[in-house]
Amino acid sequence: MKNKLYLIVILLFALVLIYGNSKNNRFLQNKHIVSVPHSVKTSKSELSTPYPLPTSTSTPTLTPTPTPLPGYCLHVPVLLYHHVQPTALAKELGQTALNVDSEMFDRQMGYLFSQGYTTLSAKKLVTALRDHTSLPQKSIVITFDDGYKSVYDYAYPILQKYHFIGNLMIAAGLIGGSQYLSWDQVEEMARNSLIDFTDHTWSHYAINNGTKDKIEFEIEAGKQQLKEHTNQQIDIFTYPYGAFDDNAINTLKRLGFIGAFSTIPGFWQCDSFIMSLHRNRIGNYSLSEYGL
Repeated sequence: MKNKLYLIVILLFALVLIYGNSKNNRFLQNKHIVSVPHSVKTSKSELSTPYPLPTSTSTPTLTPTPTPLPGYCLHVPVLLYHHVQPTALAKELGQTALNVDSEMFDRQMGYLFSQGYTTLSAKKLVTALRDHTSLPQKSIVITFDDGYKSVYDYAYPILQKYHFIGNLMIAAGLIGGSQYLSWDQVEEMARNSLIDFTDHTWSHYAINNGTKDKIEFEIEAGKQQLKEHTNQQIDIFTYPYGAFDDNAINTLKRLGFIGAFSTIPGFWQCDSFIMSLHRNRIGNYSLSEYGL
């Protein structure tokens, strides 16, 4: 009788252990299923976080176009450059991460010319989206961030060679620095109908951070200096580091800006995100590898 009792107790104990392990395993399985790693989540806040600097060796990637697109949309790729100069010079100056070799840039512009692309000012793209008007079928916008003097030395003559429009996204407070354009160079290019300018803040400041006064100063000071030196209407903005949030967008609208450019990739531009238009970083590859 005692042996039977002991056997029953042992069996009951074993059942409890089995049940407990089974429950824990189910809990761990469920936990694994619902705990999505942060790296694969996409949120609005992540899109407004400063992006890492581009490298000249990055492989071109094609971004699928979402369907259906929201609002009035136009298929207009916007290309993003920083430095354009010979690779040897970029290495000497420590600027390879942001550089496209000047000979490669010439080939890229030659490719656009041979394929029948029409270059636009940033303002013309924004106006077409606001007014719901059409653009030439193969329209494209070429942009250069920050205001590096290499753009004047190498990219500007190539743009003139093909009679292409270029857009300089200028951080006005950096002008005159050792790596940057001079105001004389800015004024010379502004007299050429091929070159347009947009506000890139005064000191290349990420306007998704800081006090209200600081953000407004950065936007307004950059705008005012550019307007004085270019005689252009400065009402298009480009976010330093691609960093923005709702407050940045609302501030820009309140200060009279009608469009803005991000660093979010994509070839489609829509009026529904006219304050965060898409741009595509370009490296030392043929533009055909970027889907153009």
